[in-house]
Amino acid sequence: MREGRVSKPRPDLSVIPIREAQPILSAWIRPRIPLKLIHTHEKISDADLLALAILRYLHKMPYFSRWWHFLKVEVRFVLPSLTQAHVRLKRLLPVLETLLNEVESLDFALIDSEPIPVYRFKRAKHCKFPQASFGFTTQGMIYGFKLHAWALPNGRIVRYLIRPAHEHDLNAGEQMNADWPSYGGPKIIGDKAYVGGGYITPPKTNARYPDLRWRDEYHAARKAIESAFSSVAGRGLRWGQVKTIWRLRLKVALVLIAYNLRFQNFGPVNP
Repeated sequence: MREGRVSKPRPDLSVIPIREAQPILSAWIRPRIPLKLIHTHEKISDADLLALAILRYLHKMPYFSRWWHFLKVEVRFVLPSLTQAHVRLKRLLPVLETLLNEVESLDFALIDSEPIPVYRFKRAKHCKFPQASFGFTTQGMIYGFKLHAWALPNGRIVRYLIRPAHEHDLNAGEQMNADWPSYGGPKIIGDKAYVGGGYITPPKTNARYPDLRWRDEYHAARKAIESAFSSVAGRGLRWGQVKTIWRLRLKVALVLIAYNLRFQNFGPVNP
């Protein structure tokens, strides 16, 4: 599993001042923004806006409005209004999702799911959220969605999908496998929820035909994606309250990018 070898990224954007971290992150994002989306008359560029939105989750600020106020008052950035920032982030959402689903050749991948409740369960019957549903997860019954993801043995998330909570992991996994050949046909290791889907899975105690491809070392490998989800949850996957599907997609994308930055080696800064 050669993807397990990691070179520690430098610099660590979570510990350096925001004014120094923002141009480094912007320089990495800028080449990935289509030219047709770039508008030169804005107070800050789209790359700068995305960089500041990502840095919010590195600094674990629960609410975007408080983060925007902090940047204007304390850090003294010249920024657009909160409403204008939200409008532009909605337009840039496909760019963020592309950053997380960039196709690359893989040998191994780990697959798992993480619940994303959008309301407290006792209040869910009074709430309406587009596409949200009741579903049973490792945390019990929730109302909301599940985050399905592929991760490398080092923990980096390379592909993800958001589906309603009631949808079975195998169905979501099948959708993620649609581009499986583009990723080099990697061996995908899942837990017992993925038995029967062509994944490498641990044998069940009552299995008549256990998966002979399973090795004991895969138990340790699977801890990588479990640790990744734990870190993602700690960065704000369930913070605040979102009321539209695009805001949920935006939050998930920003959180995952903020998490993945630990694996990113940034080149020279050219702001």
